[in-house]
Amino acid sequence: MTDNEAGELARALDRHQVDATAMANALVELDGHPGHRLFTSTLSSGITAERWAAAEVTFAGLWRDFDTYRAVLDEAERVRGRRSKPGPAEVAELRRLLVEPSVEVSRRAVPLPERGLTGAAEQIESITLAALTARMHDGYRQVSELAVRCDELNSTTLKTFGPLLEQARKLAEDSAVLELEPAPVVRRVREIEQLAGNDPLALADRSLDDTLARLTAEFAEERARVDRMLVLRERWEQVRTELVDSTRALADLRVATADDYAAAAERVVAGLPALPADRAPQLQAAIARLDGLGWAKRDAGAVEVRRDLAAADAELRAARQLATGLLERREELRGRFGAYRARAVRLGLAEDAAVMAVAERIKATLWRRPSDLAAATRDLGDFRRLLVEPGTDTGGRSA
Repeated sequence: MTDNEAGELARALDRHQVDATAMANALVELDGHPGHRLFTSTLSSGITAERWAAAEVTFAGLWRDFDTYRAVLDEAERVRGRRSKPGPAEVAELRRLLVEPSVEVSRRAVPLPERGLTGAAEQIESITLAALTARMHDGYRQVSELAVRCDELNSTTLKTFGPLLEQARKLAEDSAVLELEPAPVVRRVREIEQLAGNDPLALADRSLDDTLARLTAEFAEERARVDRMLVLRERWEQVRTELVDSTRALADLRVATADDYAAAAERVVAGLPALPADRAPQLQAAIARLDGLGWAKRDAGAVEVRRDLAAADAELRAARQLATGLLERREELRGRFGAYRARAVRLGLAEDAAVMAVAERIKATLWRRPSDLAAATRDLGDFRRLLVEPGTDTGGRSA
């Protein structure tokens, strides 16, 4: 034994005591870390629960190893305290405790066939205090990394989805007012929240930004749908009245279109298509059925009625335009004929036999009911050419 060895052992014991204080603080801090308190195996689920089930075994082993570590240091302090200056026996004991494999880490019974006649009944595994410290460091790293990872995933997810979660709660409340089931996007947002609280490790491989962008877009569509239904609920009587009025206007438009069809058929030779069917009674019945529906079906029904109203209105207006277009074309041809006759007078061709013959055909066509607009158009072309090229043979066409 040398004084140097005694001094080295004393300094090693002092370092271990400092380390023991740091270890105690670190273990207490880890025990209270949010990632550990919120995500034990009994409070979490899925992959997080599986990881924590293993980590809790490691953490419990950490505390047992720390108790063993402190027990060794306490024993070493008792040895050092026996004498003001350690003797050979104290130095040997301190060396055994602080340097040699003195820490028992496992003990197992040796089966009879393995131990032999003179073998030990138990097999004891011992390691040095330094090896015990290294084992504790490794266990602490595993548990602390898991705690920090769970806490980071939980905090990041809730921060990222916080505004959308609040909006989803409001959307769910509005949906309940309308007696609607929560929309799929609300359920998916809630699932994200539940995973953040129960199984954050399940979110580790997901892109939160991509998920947020996708859910935000879906949420906007559902929010618009629910808002539309809330407005519909608030203004239903007004909306219903507007639909009824639009249906009446459609019926009036069909009457006007029928009148124009009749006028066109009387005055013009033309093969008009059949008058569009009367959709007003069908739409009135559809509006009456809306009153007994829930708000979701009522909203969809109102949208369908508006679409059918627009389609029927467009169909009638196209038909009416066709009929009025024929009548307007007849008046246009009459006006053009008047202009050509005035020109014939100015050119001194009003008494020309060919001009007079064509003029008579045009008058007979355009002032007859029904008028043949195609024949009148051809005759007007002949009339115009006679004014430009007098004596032109018009082929003797007649109405």
